Amino acid sequence: MTALVLAARDAACGVGGLCLRIGSVGGRVVSGWLRRVHERLPNTETTIHIEVSSASLLQLLVSKQLDAALIHEPAGFPLRLPPDMERRVLVPREPRFVALSVGHPAAAHPVVPLAELGDDAWIMDPAAGHECAALRRAFTTAGLNPRLLHVRDSATAADLVASGEAVRFCEPTTEPTDATAVRPLLGDPLTAQLSLVTRPGAVPITEIDALYADLADAYTELANGSATYRAWLAGAGDGWSVSPTGVPRERQDISA
Repeated sequence: MTALVLAARDAACGVGGLCLRIGSVGGRVVSGWLRRVHERLPNTETTIHIEVSSASLLQLLVSKQLDAALIHEPAGFPLRLPPDMERRVLVPREPRFVALSVGHPAAAHPVVPLAELGDDAWIMDPAAGHECAALRRAFTTAGLNPRLLHVRDSATAADLVASGEAVRFCEPTTEPTDATAVRPLLGDPLTAQLSLVTRPGAVPITEIDALYADLADAYTELANGSATYRAWLAGAGDGWSVSPTGVPRERQDISA
């Protein structure tokens, strides 16, 4: 059976060597993750597939088009994993920050209450699935009903934020620019769990361990390199950590 699995993967890659097919939601950690994988496996053909929706990544795992994927699950909206797939939690609770124009009045504050942004237009990607549902729930909980702009192009979204036309949630590792500020939101109304999901038989367990270690190392480096995120982490105490081993979720006690 192992030989058949390897043969199928070789055929899919079109080469005689091994192939590793990684999927991920978009994010700054991807480049650092891939760099580490390439350095560790110089003779393995590694591909990356980016999707906005974590649910779409799970479907690609089911159809054996991917071997492993980094997924985001907003708090309160966990994804049901297909049978036998393994979830290794990277970050149990990653906050979503807000990106806004440096000229926005709220940009003057180190932490921004969501209520101060209720009159702004908010950018959202309708293809993001549970991310959109979590965003709407955060607004409802805060008693807000802001205008929503459906924008799928990241360059256009960045221009709209920089010009002051809209604001948007962003990853905490997002870097500010001359025209855009990145701020934490008071009370962290929107958080997500980040996990590495692998399908059974795709790669050996030792390779899953190494792949997770590459990801954890890349994420930690990125988090430590962000001044705004470091400031948030300094006040997070034991509520935040990157798991060093990626123990499967079935053996962890993870709170929503």
